[in-house]
Amino acid sequence: MKNIYLTLGLAALIPIAGYTDGGSFEKTSSSKKNGATKTTPYHEYHNRVIIFDPAHQGYERIKPDDLYWGIEGWLVYTENNHRHFLVNGEARMGYNFFYNGTCHLTPFAGVGYIQDFAKRHHHLHTHKPGIVYGTVGFLYDHEFGDVINVGVNLKGLLGGPTNRKHFNWGSPVVGADLAVPITFRFGRNRHWDFRIEPFNTYLYGSHASAYYVGFRNTIGYRF
Repeated sequence: MKNIYLTLGLAALIPIAGYTDGGSFEKTSSSKKNGATKTTPYHEYHNRVIIFDPAHQGYERIKPDDLYWGIEGWLVYTENNHRHFLVNGEARMGYNFFYNGTCHLTPFAGVGYIQDFAKRHHHLHTHKPGIVYGTVGFLYDHEFGDVINVGVNLKGLLGGPTNRKHFNWGSPVVGADLAVPITFRFGRNRHWDFRIEPFNTYLYGSHASAYYVGFRNTIGYRF
């Protein structure tokens, strides 16, 4: 349980302690970069915070055509052969490519921690050690309008378990995570959003493997 509180606590501190670059591109406005002018028909912002769900905290710098960084921590219910909760914390850095006024593509690299907890008799238990990993992947988001965005996120993982007590993943542990975020933006100037994000995570070690299916749903605020 200490790992859960540590992961979520670190994610909650980043939006407060980190640097944020406020600002937005309003509808039908233009941005200039390297002498080129890009026009977007929708509201684009520089930052997105996820602080409204105690089980999912995070911050992302999403300024178009600029450096990207983000940190997230979440505890989600998943389904495989049994009822499980997955705790995951991750820090990422990359670049936000923005084109056609509607498409966001963000290749990134990062590090993270993931651990599986089983629910038994109304308590969380674990016999599987957590995995520390490095990751590379991309985030893609397409704006179909001022209200609905649909994307695809894919990343690969490579790491190892923190210990081999009671359960042995083997080393290294490789994996992949695929998600399809569907975002509904609302409110004046579309500062707010609600995101439904079905995901599938697969982990494979030389002695064990596991897959997890669930939803990482969030309420975000952009500024």
